[in-house]
Amino acid sequence: MDGYLFDTNTLSALLDPSHRKHADTVAAVTSLDSAAPKFVSVVALAELQFGKLLIEAFAGSTPAHLASIISRAQTYAPLEITRHTAAEYGELKAKLAKLYLAKAFRRDRPRWLENWVDQATGQRLQVDENDLWMCAQARERNLIMLTVDRKMDRIARADPLVRISFI
Repeated sequence: MDGYLFDTNTLSALLDPSHRKHADTVAAVTSLDSAAPKFVSVVALAELQFGKLLIEAFAGSTPAHLASIISRAQTYAPLEITRHTAAEYGELKAKLAKLYLAKAFRRDRPRWLENWVDQATGQRLQVDENDLWMCAQARERNLIMLTVDRKMDRIARADPLVRISFI
């Protein structure tokens, strides 16, 4: 039986009834085997917390629906980052560099992953480090990453051991 890891975008769509992909995400999650383990990365929880704190800093209060999303997200089993995750992350990032960077060892290569350029299309990779950490967690545990973010296919193209299901 497959297990699933929900990325931040999936959690937002799943737990926020006003999200434009809410109905599709609820249907996709409902169609999963009810006995299949479902996890949330501590990275996704951190991203949600960051969003909450940012809104608080600028608006002065936390919208009730956002507090509810975070509370409900915390009901899923959390996945921690371990030294094993770090090893998977390093291997996965090296595979991305091999596929997307023509000159990975040059000093002038972009430092940030999202600014790497796909040599075939000329487009920026637009995959951030947090996405890569979550994919490393999914890869480490042979989980399927459930996402609404189509850019994540760039990670799966670099490494077929990363299993991604799109909503």
